[in-house]
Amino acid sequence: MNKKTVLLVVSIVFLYTITLGRSADFKKLLTINEVEKVTGIQGIQLVPRDPTKGAGGDLNFALKDGTVLLIVLIQDSSMYNAWKKQQGFFHASVSNLGDEAFEGPSIGKYRYILVFCEGKQAFSLSSFFNLKAGGKPFLNQEQLRDIAKIIISRL
Repeated sequence: MNKKTVLLVVSIVFLYTITLGRSADFKKLLTINEVEKVTGIQGIQLVPRDPTKGAGGDLNFALKDGTVLLIVLIQDSSMYNAWKKQQGFFHASVSNLGDEAFEGPSIGKYRYILVFCEGKQAFSLSSFFNLKAGGKPFLNQEQLRDIAKIIISRL
């Protein structure tokens, strides 16, 4: 298992454990159609939380075959700093997005995580890797920022 895969698995498990017991419905913040428009990928579906399949977010978007594409975690704003301090998570600050934002992770070739805080909520957007396209993330940072702007517009 390479470093990217290990970091992704550890991040998902960590983020899932801090979201246990949450039952709020966040579907109004981001729709399938919006994710399809931003990514250019058709046939995306919203799948239930199932960390064994990588779907450890409050919102989990997957391809037709069930391959997870994007997870969105939603927490109290206090989690923003916890995520920022998590070893290997913070790479660089992002300006003009919410109250505060950063991209990550700090290791590896790709930045496939975007974390932002807006008001009393913190969000983590994580793109999964497209193994059919050489292991690049399904969403790049520009696309993750577009997704974040949609979410922020609904708060």
